Amino acid sequence: MGRRSSSRRSLSVTLILILSLFLLSLFSPLVQANLNESTDGGKMFLSCIQDDECELRSVAGGEELVSDTVFASPAQPETVTIEFEMQPQQRELALLPTTLTSLVLDLRFTGDFSGYTKPELDVSLILGSSVTDWSFDADFVPSLSETSPYSLEDEPLNLNGERVLWPEDPVRLRMTFVLDRPGTWELYLRGSSSMELHIPWSEDINDRNSDEPSSDLEPRSTEFETVHYGALLENDRDCWSFSIEQNEVVNIYVQWETVPIELQQSHGLPDLIQPNGRLSSAPEVIVRDDDDSTRTTYRWRALPVGDYIFCFGGTAGKFQPYTWTGQLAFEGAGPVTPADFDGKAFYPAGSGIIGDESSPVSLSRYSSGFLFISLILFAGFVIDGLRHSTSSLLRFGAFTPGVLFLLVGGILHPMWALSDEVQVESEIQLDELIENRLQQLWDASYPGVPEKVLVTHTGATWGMLDGERLEMRLEVDQAIPLPDGRWQLIVPELQELRLDQAIFSQVSRGGAQTTDDGMLEQQTVRFILLAGRSLLLDLLMLEAMMIVDEKPTSSVFHVDFKMVDVPATGSVSVPAWGTRPVSVSEYDWLSLQSALFPERISVSLCDCDLDLLDVRFIASPGFDTNDVPPFISVENASGLVPYATPIGVLGLVLCAVSSRGEYTRRLKARNLASKLLTGNTQWD
Repeated sequence: MGRRSSSRRSLSVTLILILSLFLLSLFSPLVQANLNESTDGGKMFLSCIQDDECELRSVAGGEELVSDTVFASPAQPETVTIEFEMQPQQRELALLPTTLTSLVLDLRFTGDFSGYTKPELDVSLILGSSVTDWSFDADFVPSLSETSPYSLEDEPLNLNGERVLWPEDPVRLRMTFVLDRPGTWELYLRGSSSMELHIPWSEDINDRNSDEPSSDLEPRSTEFETVHYGALLENDRDCWSFSIEQNEVVNIYVQWETVPIELQQSHGLPDLIQPNGRLSSAPEVIVRDDDDSTRTTYRWRALPVGDYIFCFGGTAGKFQPYTWTGQLAFEGAGPVTPADFDGKAFYPAGSGIIGDESSPVSLSRYSSGFLFISLILFAGFVIDGLRHSTSSLLRFGAFTPGVLFLLVGGILHPMWALSDEVQVESEIQLDELIENRLQQLWDASYPGVPEKVLVTHTGATWGMLDGERLEMRLEVDQAIPLPDGRWQLIVPELQELRLDQAIFSQVSRGGAQTTDDGMLEQQTVRFILLAGRSLLLDLLMLEAMMIVDEKPTSSVFHVDFKMVDVPATGSVSVPAWGTRPVSVSEYDWLSLQSALFPERISVSLCDCDLDLLDVRFIASPGFDTNDVPPFISVENASGLVPYATPIGVLGLVLCAVSSRGEYTRRLKARNLASKLLTGNTQWD
């Protein structure tokens, strides 16, 4: 009996555990409700536990439908409002997308006398402090089998620049519809009604902010040469105390993780307080920015031995995780030094070239020499043609076609081509495009400019915003063939373009200031890193887009791109290529983005005695001719007709033959007349 009781107790415990796990699995979705960067894409289902208790949940559940019968009339309409609030509240910091991926609402109304209808519906989506409203018109449904839910796809969200969703910010969907006739409304749930938002980035700030010190007054004691993990949340002040031993060089390496540009901390110069309570002198600063992180090296020399306090602070409304460690070294040691910079940062020309560079075709501008010769000969032939001729064959068979060919091929065509090579007032050149782009980034990165403006201008291709037009005149010295029969243009200005000179020239024009210690202001550092990356990507896209369908006949080309918005690529911190030419479809542009974007980009700044910049990247190995859009608005300066020079030469030959024939005919006639005249005299 004891064994049986023991077996029964074991079986009971097992059943209880299984039941508990089952119940836990049922209620776990409530805990997981959270807008974050996950594989499910932020899909939320409308669920109601009972008619007056509705929520947004990460899995379908609850009641299959909620409904009610109303006795409304046009004189006494009834308004129904249902709210679905995400429970529990948002617990992660998230970057909201600019569009709602999808919204499906299966609402039906059956009137007592009117049959099946879809009532007029107003929907509001509340995300933090932003509210986006949509309206659906009423619609008559012939039969129940033909009913369809209200739906939206890729709808813009009215975020007003507030893309950041903080923990405990509200996430709520509100439905409102007015009924003016008696009947029954039904809202189908449990998977039939849902909302989907693709969250591009999210972070659990409580988890990442676990190792931060408290304040200047209570710094956290630590070992200098160990790795420290933490996060700078809003205007926190993070401080550590440690001892520094005998040294020649003191390095502190701070690595900031990549976060959306709206959340990036300022990365201002930290404070290193010496044992005597004074602030250490300004260090050498080397900043390296790439897709994964921003790494900053602070270097001091020959610091006194003793106890130090190391602090840096944040900005309200910002969040960024970091890692830092210290290193005591001797002169020449360390992985990053100013000597690592070679002093020149060239654009890596040829990175967007996919044609056969071994078979280039040299290009040049149209020459006016042939036009000048043609004008003189044309005038001579016309004067000669004014003389009376009795030979119809020469006049209409050779002279007239020759004059026409010479006029078209030797005069009108070159004149048209030369005029087409002239830069029109609305066009700019490549150096102006670069200057305008750098000025735009300088203005957008200035302190106080809204982050939305910075994101928009940074992500704009060549700095061209939605609705703007890029008109540019380029001179190209070579074209190379592509496997599909098109030609790629080699822009000579990109071959020796110094990115560092262009960027530091803008810093000088912008009137950049330095701190009391001679360091660059943080806004200037931010601009240099941003400009190095954005300008490289802009020129890479320009180089890849220099494709024409026909073999060029002139070295002058006209670019005419009217730009429209498109989803950007790149990191969430620095978006790229967020506008496209109208001539390129969105599908082709997104394919080009994916294929062309480099595997890695690194921009490094040495804020030392001589400011230095280093820009490096690893090109994408998958970019080929299949990724180039089929329609690109790049036009070669051209004349009236193809093969104009042979046509003009043919005209010269025909006119020369005609003139020679006329001269020979007139000479024979003169000789014959002379003989006849001589014979008449002898008769006399």
